[in-house]
Amino acid sequence: MTQIFFDVSDIVTYIRAHRSVSGIQRAAVRIIAQAVRLRGRDVFLGFHHPGRRTYLCCPAIDVLDALDAFDIEALAAALDLRALKARIPEQFLERYRGQPYKQTVHIARMRLAGWRGKSRYFDKRGLDFGLWQRLYRPRKALKPVSLRPFTQVARPGDRLCGLGAIWGRGKVETVFRSAHDRGVRVFLLVHDLIPMKLPELADPRAARSYHRWLVGSADYVTGYLANSQATAADLREFLHDQGLDGTVHVTPLAQAGVGPDADSPSALNPKVHEAMTVPYALCVGTIEPRKNLWRLAQVWVRLARRHDIELPRLVLAGKRGWLTDGFLTMLERTGGFGGWVIWLEAPTDAELGHLYRQCQFTATVSLYEGWGLPIGEGLSYGKTGIVSQTSSMPEVGGDLVEYCDPVSMHSIENALKSLLDADHRQGLEARIAKARLRSWDDVGRDVLAALED
Repeated sequence: MTQIFFDVSDIVTYIRAHRSVSGIQRAAVRIIAQAVRLRGRDVFLGFHHPGRRTYLCCPAIDVLDALDAFDIEALAAALDLRALKARIPEQFLERYRGQPYKQTVHIARMRLAGWRGKSRYFDKRGLDFGLWQRLYRPRKALKPVSLRPFTQVARPGDRLCGLGAIWGRGKVETVFRSAHDRGVRVFLLVHDLIPMKLPELADPRAARSYHRWLVGSADYVTGYLANSQATAADLREFLHDQGLDGTVHVTPLAQAGVGPDADSPSALNPKVHEAMTVPYALCVGTIEPRKNLWRLAQVWVRLARRHDIELPRLVLAGKRGWLTDGFLTMLERTGGFGGWVIWLEAPTDAELGHLYRQCQFTATVSLYEGWGLPIGEGLSYGKTGIVSQTSSMPEVGGDLVEYCDPVSMHSIENALKSLLDADHRQGLEARIAKARLRSWDDVGRDVLAALED
């Protein structure tokens, strides 16, 4: 039976420095989980181990529990990695803010009291011991799995597939080239061509690295997977312009949720909880120019001056990205444009699930997307949205959302006003309830079909 290896080197690198995952990594995890359900022990994880400095692999099913729920500590332990200690929520540290020595002592005492199950330390300081227990309850640790060199396991005719950010990882690319030379069929999932389509909004060094990698990949790639028809068209155009050949399979991503919600509002970060105390629209994604947040915020401010409409708050949920200082400084100095715009930095998947479920609608007015996960995530919770009518986004939104021209604030404003009409919004929600949304099962089957082609 053909063996399939999914590279997770980018995830391995990421979990050593971050507490949450990106949309691309979440998609990779879901695809691998579906492949395991369909192919069992023929599916492997492959990655460059930063400690052992070699490319290793193991059956994906041995770490499926950690992968499917993305328990960073469990995944790191299973793969013999070091991960960050769990982040302590701000409400447990507020009393000692600005007092680094006292805060360090407080953290040590709090961890000890929590480990011993002593609630008195928490009660005396007005802290929620129940929340601490939910966040730091002992987990069933996965034992380290047996990791073997990829070269000892992979056979000619097997498949090696990169689902995430392979570019810029020279050691991983060397493995891919060597695998191709040994008769392994190599595939790459291309999520977008942002550095080529919007070079002015990309990190110049990263853009050059991405361009070199994509051109060089044609030497060893058997086939490309594209996450949308739009990305496939962009990729075929790029390959043609470079005088390169390449088979491109279209494997669209899902219109599915981010996972289980937080157990209760008390399990949320206080800032997340506070953001949900009034009606709000939700915009999920990295804070970067491509997301077009400046225009979106300006439209919100403009409509906030009117007294004849009921405008919800705009909640931005995502990590800090490239070229964000100007926008975030403006957001801070204006008090979130008078309280109308709130930024929640890097919420957890559980918090995102809660935010999606409680919002009035979503907003994705990006200048370009390879797919547009937040659009589909919103739909999975029954929420319509304001969506850019560019690149891949109409593939995700279908006839279930309100479209706009992202470079026109007038167009964004008209779309927003349409969704402020409760009857119109509810009509779209009724349509969503009857729609068959694309699942990760569908994606997994399509990816495996492309790999086995």
